[in-house]
Amino acid sequence: MLLVVDNSSSYFNNLVRCLNEINAKHEIRKHADLDGCSVNNYDGIILSGRTDNLKSMNVANMRLVNLAYENGKPLLGICYGAEITALALNGSLRRLNDRIIGDHTINVSKNNSLTDKKTLNVFESHGYYIARLPREFEGIADSSNCGYEIVAHNKRQIFGTQFHPEKSKDGLEILNNFVKLTKH
Repeated sequence: MLLVVDNSSSYFNNLVRCLNEINAKHEIRKHADLDGCSVNNYDGIILSGRTDNLKSMNVANMRLVNLAYENGKPLLGICYGAEITALALNGSLRRLNDRIIGDHTINVSKNNSLTDKKTLNVFESHGYYIARLPREFEGIADSSNCGYEIVAHNKRQIFGTQFHPEKSKDGLEILNNFVKLTKH
């Protein structure tokens, strides 16, 4: 069973639809309802994007990222989820001068567990980006907009996508492959 954290993304319903399409068993919890949440009850975690920037949301998600890391739980951070994962594990962010919205092509440069394609058609909607990766992370895909479109931990099943796979042409494959990782 996956824990899917609803961070009030405007694309959250798309994420749920995708998870249902691939028959991924999941439980949804709002970011405000994560107090006392044990990651040991789940096979993996997905952190959604966000609309608002709330301190309480950041604190709750950072706590969950750290628990996933400490307990070896697979985690996929989407957009904000990737950004808060980087922050929680000592990476850094930068604000974009102009928000990036729309369909883009990204280049996959390293072998990874999420996709075997070399280019992906994705949908982006973000005003921040990961500027410095946490130690033990590597960038596995980039674009002309962003140096870290997909990031991965070197030893753990922790990933982040700067884009929204739930709105992307090639995103269902990424979500499905992540779900498969949680079943091992």
